[in-house]
Order: sequence, then C-alpha cells, then structure tokens
Amino acid sequence: MGDKKLDNLYAALMLIEILLEKGLINQATYSNIVKNAKSHI
Repeated sequence: MGDKKLDNLYAALMLIEILLEKGLINQATYSNIVKNAKSHI
C-alpha cells in the first residue's frame, strides 16, 4: 500500500512540474508544494 502512495505522490509532483513549465503556477508555489510534499515522505 505504501508503494501506491509514493506512486501517486510522484505523479502529482510530475503534473505540478508540467504546470510550472507551462507558466500556470509560479516558482514560489512550486517550491512550497515540493517542500511540503518531501516533508510528508
């Protein structure tokens, strides 16, 4: 079950990275999301 959670987290972070590349979110938002996500691992 833990692997599925990590897979979902990885997929979510990849989607957020795509949003950053497309300019739909800013760097500060991306940094906060990544920092928060890594603190939950």
